[in-house]
Amino acid sequence: MIRFIITTILFLVILLLSYNYFFGTAEEKEQAREIFSKGAEVVGAGADLLKSEYQKYQDGKYDEALDNVGDLLSNIKEQSGELFADIESWNQRKNEWEQKKNDFQQILDTDPDFLDEEAVNRTIAELEEERKTLEIEGQRLKAQAE
Repeated sequence: MIRFIITTILFLVILLLSYNYFFGTAEEKEQAREIFSKGAEVVGAGADLLKSEYQKYQDGKYDEALDNVGDLLSNIKEQSGELFADIESWNQRKNEWEQKKNDFQQILDTDPDFLDEEAVNRTIAELEEERKTLEIEGQRLKAQAE
């Protein structure tokens, strides 16, 4: 949106200057010529700056900076790959935990009176402990991803 506004304003200024350059009063024509000549000077100075910086680039001025940026990007890519693998592993373990929980729930639903109460309590405690571990690790991965 801001880009559109700036582009529109720039276009209108150029359009107004062009109109004044060709169809304005003598004073407006002079003002438009002066602005265009200053604009040409700025463009020329910008072109000279780009040429000198390109030459410095050719001479190796930016090699170290580019190497540092490349190393940084490689490190980010490597870390994001490790994070992605950790998230995939966590999702797989979470799915396995949900399957265990569903299987246990089915066993409980079949005949709750027939089951050993101690074994049921032990399984519930194990599932709860695994859930807590997965929750903590999930929060750590979420924070790491942000």
